[in-house]
Amino acid sequence: MSTYFNKGLKAFLISYLLFLIIGLFVLLRINHGDVVLWLNGLSKEEWDGFVNLLTDIGLGSFVAILMILLSFVKIRYAVMGLLNLGLVGIFTNLFKKGLFPERVRPFNYFLYDDFPRFIHAAELNYHSSFPSGHTMTIFAAMCLITYFIGNKLWGSVLFLVALVIGFTRIYLLQHFFLDVYVGSVLGVMSTLIIIWLLDHVLFLEKRTLFSKPIYKISFKRN
Repeated sequence: MSTYFNKGLKAFLISYLLFLIIGLFVLLRINHGDVVLWLNGLSKEEWDGFVNLLTDIGLGSFVAILMILLSFVKIRYAVMGLLNLGLVGIFTNLFKKGLFPERVRPFNYFLYDDFPRFIHAAELNYHSSFPSGHTMTIFAAMCLITYFIGNKLWGSVLFLVALVIGFTRIYLLQHFFLDVYVGSVLGVMSTLIIIWLLDHVLFLEKRTLFSKPIYKISFKRN
């Protein structure tokens, strides 16, 4: 039986804690939007297409497919992954549509001439900026997969994957650093809730049926 904080999850959370500390310093020390302009100044046209593809890893549809595929490893993985994605969806709708629907995105915050370089490959979104749904989704997914693997190296690697996907949202002028920061918090929080509820309250990992891959499930005929 895996512990709540196995080696992989610990490595992910330690790396994440470092990001939270640095990120909090950034939020307290610089103006809203400065990270967007800084990253935009570093951007290059030849990177735009790749970053646009990379950011789609944070889409709910992509993560849903990934979690369904995990059913071929263990059904439990798919169940936890899809429920985690559902919880992320609740958070996304609560914050974006319920609490902060008028939070503007960089395209509606800055003037065209404020950008060091305009990224034409980026979608023209103007509202519902807070928090970043892509970031929430990818941090939730990578945190949960790290828990499944339970390996320290993978914990650090998958944290970096989540962080890069989060920063693609800033690169593409879709979100501010605050949106990515809070999105990551909600994503990780969602995962910890799902792990606690399913593995340590409902004891899903102890149930034989959920420990099998889906292709090994047999249905008895009467």
